[in-house]
Amino acid sequence: MDAPGRRLAGALAFIVGALQYVTLEAIAAAAWTTPRYDYAVNYISDLGVPDAQIYGGRQVDSPLAWVMNTGFVLEGVFFVVGAVLLAGMFGGVSRWLFVGFAVLHGVGIVLVGLFDEAADAGPLHLIGAFLAIVFGNLTALVAGLAAVRAGLPRWFSIASVVLPVVGLLSESVLLAGLSDVRFDGLWERGGVYSVTVWQLLIGVAVLSTFRAGRPVAGSVRRG
Repeated sequence: MDAPGRRLAGALAFIVGALQYVTLEAIAAAAWTTPRYDYAVNYISDLGVPDAQIYGGRQVDSPLAWVMNTGFVLEGVFFVVGAVLLAGMFGGVSRWLFVGFAVLHGVGIVLVGLFDEAADAGPLHLIGAFLAIVFGNLTALVAGLAAVRAGLPRWFSIASVVLPVVGLLSESVLLAGLSDVRFDGLWERGGVYSVTVWQLLIGVAVLSTFRAGRPVAGSVRRG
């Protein structure tokens, strides 16, 4: 596959990964009716627990847990594929950090999908969640810092710095216990959706270089 083809496929991988994730999340949440799934209170991982129970003080009952867990795994696959295909845009250390962090995100989110939070292997779920959130946001940050040199729009560079900073701060509030339990789900989503939104933005940013007829500088320059 030539460089333009790789960039196109990489952009689409990131976009499809993000869209399937929020779509499958919404489907799993809609099936949860006893009680209704609450985006403000419930964690995303609650949607991946198949058995009705009380977990972390929250009533968990996800009839379509397999749908959410499929979304987790597919997110990891699409994210890594997108990063590998777009790695040629970046040069030097940025390229390796971009791919390395993306792989760690991918491994993490796949662990989240394979081991639900309430299972005996719950610690693997927690490790996966940590890897997914931290390194998904760091992938975005690396891309943002190297974006202009790679020929991507300045708006994308700015968004790719702001989103992970906001996302990691949001998770920090949750982990530090500063959040009201009525809004724990929102604080958690701050650190997850920052990555999801970034996936859509990098796809749009790369596609915009085709529309504008600009070569991606990172495929030519190195360093």
